[in-house]
Formats: sequence, C-alpha cells, structure tokens
Amino acid sequence: MLLKAAWAGLRASFHIRKHTMPEWKTHSVVSIDGLDVTVSEPVLVKRSRWFCWFPSLIRQPNGVLWAVMSAYADIHASNSVNYLSRSRDSGLTWEEARVIGDGGLAHLIQSDGSVVILPYYLRERASHAIGAPCNVLSPQGVLDMRASGVEVSGWSKPTKSPLPDAGITGFVFNGQVARSIDGIYLGTLYGTFEGDSRYSLVLAESADGYRWQVRAIIAGPECDLAGGEGPCESALCRLADGRLMCVFRLASFVSYGQTFSADDGRTWTKPTNIAGPGSVEPSLAVLHDGIVALSGGRPGISVWFNTDRVGAAWQEIDIIAAHNAACAPRDRITPDSRTAWGTAENMRKAGITGYSSCYTELMALDECTLLVIYDRVGYGWNPIPDDDLDESKSVWVMRCQTSRRSLTS
Repeated sequence: MLLKAAWAGLRASFHIRKHTMPEWKTHSVVSIDGLDVTVSEPVLVKRSRWFCWFPSLIRQPNGVLWAVMSAYADIHASNSVNYLSRSRDSGLTWEEARVIGDGGLAHLIQSDGSVVILPYYLRERASHAIGAPCNVLSPQGVLDMRASGVEVSGWSKPTKSPLPDAGITGFVFNGQVARSIDGIYLGTLYGTFEGDSRYSLVLAESADGYRWQVRAIIAGPECDLAGGEGPCESALCRLADGRLMCVFRLASFVSYGQTFSADDGRTWTKPTNIAGPGSVEPSLAVLHDGIVALSGGRPGISVWFNTDRVGAAWQEIDIIAAHNAACAPRDRITPDSRTAWGTAENMRKAGITGYSSCYTELMALDECTLLVIYDRVGYGWNPIPDDDLDESKSVWVMRCQTSRRSLTS
C-alpha cells in the first residue's frame, strides 16, 4: 500500500509539473506566398532600469540558447560590456544574466560545440594586426576568457579609430559567421580606413576562429547606394544555389544594400538596394527548401521572408504589431522610432516612451522554426529618469514557425 501511494503521489506530481511548464502561446497565423507563419506571443528575456539592448542570439549544437545584450550606452568605449543569459528550453525561460567584458554580438560555433564570442572592439597588435581577448563557451556552457583572443591581419591600409585615446582601432566584428565550401569561417567587420569618410565592409577568413585574415572588401566607401554612413552592419548566408548573399546597412531609414558572391567571398557583385527591407543591422537565416528569412528594421521591426530563394522578393511580418497586441501597455513599443533620440523631458511631455533600437537577430531552431530577439528601450537612447519607477528597458523573443500552405487552402 505504501508503494502504491508513493507511486500515485509521483504521478500526481508529474501531472502538475507537466501542466504548469511554460509553453509557447500562439498570437496569429500569417499567410504569405506559399507559407503559413505561426507567430507566438512574446517572451521576456531580461528587464532592467539600466541599458539593456542591441540583442543577439547564440545556439549551441545541444540546443542551449544564449542571449547577448549590450549593457552600456550607445557610445564608443575601450571595452564592450554585455549581459549573457541562457535558455535551456528553446527560449521559453531565461536564467539570470551574467556580465562579460570584451563581449560582442557576433560568434562562431567550433567543431566540438564550443562557442567563440567575437569581441566587438579591437586594438592594435604587432605587424599591423588588430585583435582583442574573447569569451569562449564550452559545449557544457562553461564560460572562459581567452586572453590571447582573436587577431585579424592582412589590412591593405591603416584604419581610422573613432576614439584614438581609448586604444581601439577603426574596425569592429559585426554580423553572422558563415562557412566556406571547404569549412573555413567567414566573418564580417566594418569600419573606416584612414582618409575615408564612409564605412567599408570587409570579409575575413579563419581556419580556427581565432586567427583571421582579410579575404576581400565586400563594399567600400565608393558604394553609390544612398546612405551617408556607407556599408557597415551586415549579415551573411548561403543561398540554395550555393552563392553567398550579404545584406548590409547604409544608414538609418534607408533600404539595405545587397551583394552576392559565387566564389566563396573572394569577389562580390556590385551592390544594389534590396527591394523593401531596411535599415539597421540585418540578420539572416535559411530554412527548409532554401527559404530565406531576414529581420531588422527602423523605424519598425519586421521579419521578411524570401520564398524565391535568391533574395529578390520579400514579404513582411510586423513584429511590433504582434508584440503590442499581446503585451500590457507598459511593455508596448512605439512603432515609429524617428523621435527616439529626443530628450527624456520632451518624451515625458509628449507622453511617448517605449521605443526600440530596432536591432534584432534571427536564429533557426530547426528547418521550420525561427526565434527573433529584439528590444524595448523606454526613453529611447536616454537613461530612465530616477523618478520614473514604472519604466524599464527590456529584451524579448518571439517564435515564428513556418509550414507549407496547401494549394487548395
């Protein structure tokens, strides 16, 4: 009888836990060309009264996710400080964040499952190379700092530092790391060369993820697309036809640039404007049958789907609209970020807060499922006033599941 009662208790306990575990809640199903996209309600990653924004995602081979979030103001600094939070259930719940120095929003996965978090800011090293220490996550999720870090060599001319007294160089790691046909890591950096007034976007290669060599300039200051900043924040992916596609920022509120390489990044087509999507830090993911997803935005936040598999035509899903429909008023995002750089005083007078940086990242969880991460930044680029105890800055994720739509539906 005692054994029977104990077993009944265990079954009851399991039943309770099973039905109280968090689950994704569907917000809507959006039909686009040949696809139905099931969009979830948003899930909170982290909330803070301090700077917590510009998020990105890491997925280890065992399925564990890490959210990387900037923990300081949008200023040039000698060291990039980031929050790092883990999810063991595909993004439904997130652990308390830790803080890392020499952080960054780009990463690569090594063959043993380790993650190299590429540092954002780089410093001068011997023989005209640049580099910095980096953080490494073991396959089991143990965090370690590699003092020798990463190093990038092969620069054709000197770089121009945005903050010379801080010792940082003119180029930063930014974007998504792809693999060449022969398994070499391919990553992007952007910055300014001496004598130039616009950014250049550079592709570098590495066999081990630590020692990098410049392979090509993807697009330089002579790029004739509109946008005063020039080619900078970018994303890479490999299309179904084998070509590499790079999508990049040119300035706020303008269309992305787009270029292709048929020789593993050694040469690139003349950049053109992408049809529709813009404007800050894009992110790319390739799904089943070569369907491509792209996230980004400003003034809003969107995920666009490309079902022609060659990056030509894009269909939009409005992430802010889905977020606002599912969230309480205190967490809603102002859709138009054009006034996010005003003063906190003017925002309070106008009764408008809840902007977003519109920086996002997409992560493919499987061939049909995406996770998009984004932020809500309260008083825009300003700190939260001490006397406003209700406002916060926060980071969120939303799941998008794709399925082929029946021709008869």
